[in-house]
Amino acid sequence: MSTAHSPFQRYASPSILSYLYHMKWRNFIKIISFSLLGLILNSCSPPDQKIYSISSVGRAGDDLSWKAKNLDETDWNQAKDLEEHPIFWIRSTTEFPITDVPYKNMGIKIGATGAYEAYWDGQFIGSNGELQTATKKEVPGKYQFYLPLPDSLAQPGTHVLALRMTKASPTPGLHVYYMIDDYFELTRSPLQVSKYMFMLAGAFLLTAVYFFFVFLSNKKDVSILIFSFICLIFLALLLMEYLKFYYQYTYPFQRTRLEIIGYCHLLLTFLIPLFFMIQFSFPWKKLVLALLGITVIILEYNYHYSFDWIAKMHNLLMWICSFGIIVYASFKKTKGALVVLLGFILSMMVVFFMPYFYFYFHFISPFDVSLFIGFILIIISMLYVMSERKKEERLAYEASLVVSERLKNELLKKNIKPHFIMNTLTSLIDWVEESPKEGVKFIHALADEFDVLNDIADYKLVPIGQEIKLCTSLLRVMKYRKEIIYEWNDFHIDPNEIIPPAIIHTAVENGLTHSLPGENGKIIFNLYFEKTASQKTYTLQTQAKIRNPQPMKIHAAEDGTGFKYIKSRLQESYPNQWELDSYPIDGGWEIKIKIKGQ
Repeated sequence: MSTAHSPFQRYASPSILSYLYHMKWRNFIKIISFSLLGLILNSCSPPDQKIYSISSVGRAGDDLSWKAKNLDETDWNQAKDLEEHPIFWIRSTTEFPITDVPYKNMGIKIGATGAYEAYWDGQFIGSNGELQTATKKEVPGKYQFYLPLPDSLAQPGTHVLALRMTKASPTPGLHVYYMIDDYFELTRSPLQVSKYMFMLAGAFLLTAVYFFFVFLSNKKDVSILIFSFICLIFLALLLMEYLKFYYQYTYPFQRTRLEIIGYCHLLLTFLIPLFFMIQFSFPWKKLVLALLGITVIILEYNYHYSFDWIAKMHNLLMWICSFGIIVYASFKKTKGALVVLLGFILSMMVVFFMPYFYFYFHFISPFDVSLFIGFILIIISMLYVMSERKKEERLAYEASLVVSERLKNELLKKNIKPHFIMNTLTSLIDWVEESPKEGVKFIHALADEFDVLNDIADYKLVPIGQEIKLCTSLLRVMKYRKEIIYEWNDFHIDPNEIIPPAIIHTAVENGLTHSLPGENGKIIFNLYFEKTASQKTYTLQTQAKIRNPQPMKIHAAEDGTGFKYIKSRLQESYPNQWELDSYPIDGGWEIKIKIKGQ
């Protein structure tokens, strides 16, 4: 953003810092609060001598007599497009007010897009770069350059700074400004400002790296990656805004610096609203992003080179769009939305009203300070949203573990309860008496089912091959118990796939309970597997006569132990990333399990 060129006054805002400090993330906020406090207290001291520029005029051409203090400037004017001429002059008049304390150790900081020789009251005081001549190319000057003023030339009264300039690089546009103060204060204060902003930058760098590693451990939550990028962009914005304070670059790079700052604001215009869209499950993401993109394209096409103005427009677009999303979430009573809404209102109040209190800062405009404070409030709001969401996910996950464990125990009890054992033993006695060989097979089938069920019951995920083995063992046992032919088929199964244990087995049990043999005297189970880039689908078809289709429907109020177990296991392994459906088909019933994001 632009640099202020007027005198500055002392100002501190402990109320804002107190609010920041008492937020939930104390360590993060301590760094931010300390940095802002140091920035405000160390860089806001008013200059002892207030020095103003009275007028500034320019003229194309070259004449060394134009350096004189008392020069007739009748033919001089604002002279636009001076940079189109091979060489030109700019003269600025400055008034040193009469004071009780003499002016000593004074210096001048010149910010200019060009190479120049500087003359103070007609005397040469220094040069920046090398001017272009007919035989020599220009050596670009530093964008900001510091020159000491001899005490003999820093006396009360009117003074003239004359710059003999060339500008070989077409970008950025020509502009010149300067500040006069104690020389050591001019050179030291920018570093005092920068060090506190670098503490802020370090805090955001650590935050960005931390959340990037958090994303690597949970790649399903894209909002974490977006937040990490937002912190990195804010880091880049801080570094680029304060680059001129700690690095003397040549003036052509000023255009590149402003471009980088502009693109940082542009990225934030999209990423911050997108973050809140994801966090608050906003339904019209594509529409809003499309409208935002069209608006940004129009602005960039028409006002790309108005760097400060378009950066403010990008920030305004970001705030309006995000504010609308948060208001929608508040209307829907989404948890945490009201707190975020308060944070956004505070951020906009800081950005819009702080510059109007006429509190000025050395080397940086009030808008820049208020903008960074506003951004910090937004970042804190984003941290709050993520913490609330993670808290809900953790509580839901812990609840699902408890429910899953309880239902698992209920399912195991169901399989070994006395009437199941008694019915199985009764069938086994009949088989041993009638056909000892088949009775032995019956015993092996029963043992296989319990062995597999016991092996996988305590695992969160198991290979699909073990799940299929459990299902076929169950069908062998039921074949001897019911004396019905059960047939198992599976299609396109990937043996490397994993699945929560016993969910297909439970679905098969459900089919056994509610099915009668078809016309062919069989009950057939077909398991299909399909995998796409976005999801996996398991489809279990039961080809049989359905005794009573109604109990097989999946409704929360009607779920039996089996379907509760399936849902609990899916939620435990794939939180909110699954679908379970059950419905009749021609010649039987179908249960479909979809696992998203795999």
